[in-house]
Amino acid sequence: MAFKFIHCSDLHIDSPFKGFSSVEHSLVEILRQSTYQAFQNIVELALKEEVEAVLIAGDIYDGAEKSLEAQLKFRRGLQQLSDAEIDTFIVHGNHDPLDSWSASLEWPERVHVFSGTQVECIPVEKNGVVKAYIHGISYPQRDVRENLAQKFSRGNGEGFAVGLLHSNVGHQPGHDNYAPCSMGDLIAGEMDYWALGHIHRFHVLRESNPAVVYSGNSQARHMRESGEKGCCLVTLNENTVPLIQFIPIDAVRYVQGDVDLSGTITLEEVIHVVRSRCEYFVDQIDQKDVFINLSLNGRTQVHFELQRGDAIKELQAEIRTYFQGRTPSVWLSLKLNTAGMYDIESLREGKDFIADLINLFEVEEKRESFADLKEVLKMVFETWQGKKYLNNLSDEEMKDVLVQAKSLCLDKLLK
Repeated sequence: MAFKFIHCSDLHIDSPFKGFSSVEHSLVEILRQSTYQAFQNIVELALKEEVEAVLIAGDIYDGAEKSLEAQLKFRRGLQQLSDAEIDTFIVHGNHDPLDSWSASLEWPERVHVFSGTQVECIPVEKNGVVKAYIHGISYPQRDVRENLAQKFSRGNGEGFAVGLLHSNVGHQPGHDNYAPCSMGDLIAGEMDYWALGHIHRFHVLRESNPAVVYSGNSQARHMRESGEKGCCLVTLNENTVPLIQFIPIDAVRYVQGDVDLSGTITLEEVIHVVRSRCEYFVDQIDQKDVFINLSLNGRTQVHFELQRGDAIKELQAEIRTYFQGRTPSVWLSLKLNTAGMYDIESLREGKDFIADLINLFEVEEKRESFADLKEVLKMVFETWQGKKYLNNLSDEEMKDVLVQAKSLCLDKLLK
């Protein structure tokens, strides 16, 4: 006996997509519709693969004040699944807890929303045969710090046991510690498969006995969520390892990359190199709208030209114009990390202030954690400028800031 289903999570339907004020109106609308389209892609995949169930592991909506449009479009997709005799199982997470506002709508048949009081167990039946039991619990309110995984127990029912939960397993860094639990807690529940939500990247924590999987979010919403986003197509078979296939279904793809400008001597060369890099990413992504963020790196003779005034914004605008009107759409943002043509190795070996400065920066750049550095710079971070531009910087972003600061200092000292 086999049980085939889709595991998805963190749809974040109705995301506001902040930070795209400079994006032209047509692309803003593409962004706004992308979370809806990603869910519709999940529905179409379910119909194509003839799955028996769709499991949604929390954060269907982006916020408690979800729009009526979001709820109606979500219901429309659920109706398609119900019409095809596909069951949908839903738990709510920290972004869309049960106590948040919901329109007075009726959900289609075959839609099962788990309560927030206790773990419920709902069978999946096909032709009178129970194929699996889905165990789940929703967040009654946003801030759930209780270990919900400890409430799960397989029971004595026949068929596969699947746990549906929105949780931070193992206190994964960079994510709020909602419904925290350990791998041991999940193993103790004796499920065959844990369909998890909350972490926005596909991650198989454990392959079997039980399989423990984050499907990741279905649609990225900003550049820090670059790369493929999608859902899991899962097949459980008796006495075999679960078949877990990650299927990209995102409507808009965010891409981050580097462009080495070493050796370029004119802005015309820079334009050509950046265009070529964009074309490469467009070719790699099959018929999806793409937002590309490129870091311009390397030592180049045009470094000071690129730093002058609004040169980088104007270069960005020129290349955007080149791609304007394409279908799928292409949007580009550039980050300047180039350096002048000075010999960093010789400067590092010197016996002067510049050598000390370089070595000080490079020691800081090698840090594994920047927590204590952030504490030293606390006064800077707490200014209104710091709160606006430096708030919630990741360690990788802190490293980028240091690299840029080093380059800026050397430019000023050696110019």
